Formats: sequence, C-alpha cells, structure tokens
Amino acid sequence: MEVEKTNINSTEYEKLLKEMQELQATFLDNMSHELRTPITVILGYAGILCDEIEDPDLKEMAEIVLKSSNRLTETLNLLLDQSDIQSEKLDVEFEKCNMAQKLKNSVSIFKPVANDKNLEINFVNNREDIFCDIDNKMFEKIMDNLLSNAIKYTKTGGISIKLDSFIKSDKAFARIEIIDTGIGIADDKQAMVFEAFRQVSEGMNRLYQGTGLGLSVTKKFVELLNGEISIKSNLNEGTTFTILFPQVGTFS
Repeated sequence: MEVEKTNINSTEYEKLLKEMQELQATFLDNMSHELRTPITVILGYAGILCDEIEDPDLKEMAEIVLKSSNRLTETLNLLLDQSDIQSEKLDVEFEKCNMAQKLKNSVSIFKPVANDKNLEINFVNNREDIFCDIDNKMFEKIMDNLLSNAIKYTKTGGISIKLDSFIKSDKAFARIEIIDTGIGIADDKQAMVFEAFRQVSEGMNRLYQGTGLGLSVTKKFVELLNGEISIKSNLNEGTTFTILFPQVGTFS
C-alpha cells in the first residue's frame, strides 16, 4: 500500500504512512482469527476422511482438500509474519541451541516431503559442538521456508544441508548451507528474491505458485537473530543459500 507524497509535508506523510501500516496489521490480525478456525476444522476433517475413506476417487478428493487447506494455512502464516515484521511486533527470545540438533530436526520433518518427489535430502555435519543464541520459533520458520523452497524448485537430485564453523573478521560463526539441484536463478533475478511479494516467475503465467513472501520473511528473521543470509545460484544447475549466525561458547 503506497501513499502519494503530494501536498503534505514529510511529518504528515510519515504519520499517515504509519497509520496505514497499523490499519493493515490490524486487518490481517482480525482476518487471521476469522480464517484460522474454519481452516483448522477443514484440516481436521479432511485428515480423518483421508484415513477413513477407501473409495479411490473419494480419497483423492479428500487429499486435494487437505493439500489445499495446508497451502492456505502456509499462506496465512506468511502474511501474518510479514505483518508482524512491518508493525515491529516481534519479540525475539534468544536461547543457546545446538545447531546440529536443530538442523537434524528440520531434515527429519522434511524427509517425507522430499521422498514424495523422489528427492534425496541429507544433513552433512562433522561437528556436534556448534552453539548459537537463536529464537527457536524464528529459526524453525527460517528452515521451513528455505527447505520448502528447495524442494519446491527441485525436480531431480536432492537437497543437502551442511553445517560448519566459519571465521569472519576474527569472529566465529555457524555456517549453514542449503544446497539444491533445482532450477536455479539467473544472475539478474537474484537481487529480487528477498523482496516482499516478488518472485522470479511473476504474473498470471508464472510457473510456480506462492506469495513471494517466504524469502523476504526469512531474511528479516535471520537479521533479527543477528545473522546474515546470501545466495549463489546458477540457472538450471541449482541454488545455495548460506546463513551465518554468531557462534557462542568454545570453538576451533
């Protein structure tokens, strides 16, 4: 939502812009409460129907309802995350965590999703002593967004998650790499992937569905956790996202 800066001074413009952002956040919060209850009910009953129905045609219909409801839930969650970021309502709760264990958990969650597409997903790690101060919920959303994207844009091959310790400017960081063998991103498109509501493939004829919020929200969450995120990609070869989080405790 944009406000034209015509015939008003900068103070009035900033005040108006803030009011509109607050209205947007309030609207999304209200809509979330209205949508969550029916979506939860639909998900619950669709799951039961998938388990109970034996007729193949009816079972397929129930599975479509379940998948569509899950997609709607993911969209709603991303919109709410974006709203919280814009309204600066996010509270970060730091906790010292073992990064290897956190990544193992993420891989185990997404293994069935990858297997459904006949993709390999694995965690490459030789270090069990890398610790960082992170917010657990934010970190899980970061990994959910990145692994969902990696699986979504990969047709053959697989996804590797790597963890090691990295020294930068005499400081130790946990370095996490999410590497896929997917469609890749052209050089001139890579700058836009972290922008809200932007996708490499846009418009009515875009090849992949989505809100274009996943990577924007991910970048903001990484920054709130005092980290950095970067991308390297080659078209038709694959993409690597690299995240650095300050390491705590002893390191070598």
